[in-house]
Amino acid sequence: MNERFRLFFYWGYKVGLHVFAAIGFVLVCGFFAVRLHLTDVSGMVDANSDRFGKVLLGSSASAKTQVLGVESQKSEPVATSIDDLDSQIKQLAQAKELKAKNYCAIDVIGTFAPGAAWKIIQNYQLLNSDILASKMILAARLRVEEKNGSNVFDNCDNGNAKIDDNLIAKKYLGAQSQTIFPWMDNQQWETIKEAIVKDKDLINRASLIAGIEPRLLVSCAIVEQVRLFNSQRELYKKFFEPLKILGNSNKISLGVMGVKENTAIETEQHLKDSLSPYYLGPELSSALDFADGDPVSQRYQRLTDEKNHYYSYLYGGIYLKEMMTQWKNAGFDIDYRPEIIGTLFNVGFPQSKPNPNPKVGGSNIEVDGTKYTFGSLAYEFYYSGELTDAFPYVTK
Repeated sequence: MNERFRLFFYWGYKVGLHVFAAIGFVLVCGFFAVRLHLTDVSGMVDANSDRFGKVLLGSSASAKTQVLGVESQKSEPVATSIDDLDSQIKQLAQAKELKAKNYCAIDVIGTFAPGAAWKIIQNYQLLNSDILASKMILAARLRVEEKNGSNVFDNCDNGNAKIDDNLIAKKYLGAQSQTIFPWMDNQQWETIKEAIVKDKDLINRASLIAGIEPRLLVSCAIVEQVRLFNSQRELYKKFFEPLKILGNSNKISLGVMGVKENTAIETEQHLKDSLSPYYLGPELSSALDFADGDPVSQRYQRLTDEKNHYYSYLYGGIYLKEMMTQWKNAGFDIDYRPEIIGTLFNVGFPQSKPNPNPKVGGSNIEVDGTKYTFGSLAYEFYYSGELTDAFPYVTK
């Protein structure tokens, strides 16, 4: 009996020792993988990457200046010569052609999703922005093409359709329909939307300090939450959805924004380094300073606080602003490129390499059979027209 007990104890000890050794090895490997950036997302390039950087613009000088962001309204310059007048007439003709193409595409979208068409029209009329309308159209158009083929827009692309924008606006006035965007077509979106709006003041405060547009920050937060739901469906349904709160990421990617600990540390360090291309200036150098005590535990508490998401948004906002500043310092303005900003948010500092032709991509996210990259989903939310009451488009 004693011999059997000794054998049982001996083999139990040996097996237990090997199990704990294996667990320790995995944990150590995980620790060094994070520290050495081996867990950073390299990502993939989105199939529609080139399309996101293009919109249905004419060749006029005024149109070419509208490539980034939502242009502010400016009065036309007074013509001082026949050449000036001729140039203005050409620009007006091109603007009229662009508007006709846009409303033609809106009408096609409205055939399949009247509510989506009305959201585009509302923002088009409110801001009178051809570039915004074109990008909103592309976001919806990709979903229409996915199910119905690109040829449904042929007449619009060829400029063959006779369009009256006033009639189309009246046609879809107040229209509502089932969403055209897969990530909105479930109960979980209602939970995410309600929780994000509840955090509106925190998001606006963090965005103001970081110096970024709140809707850009929300775009990354939304994608992170959609990603969480689709990777942790049962947990989301049992816990986050009933409580109407946002999901928190695991211990590698922390909090509602999914910011990694190592990324948070680098974000803090860039605020202090005046020689860094990410440096935001002396006014923000102490934005993430800690009180006396253990910075590791304070940082963790900041990023994972389930009752107050302010620091999660602040880290996310400053992280984004640092990369946007890096690109601007290199001569490339991406401030109004949510698809590029979302991609960089996902792939991290090591992959942020300013260049004239940035690619949209990041990790893969599948929503009910529709495949996205992190950057493409950030684009789709930003230009979906959703939540514009709480987080409107900002004019330049």
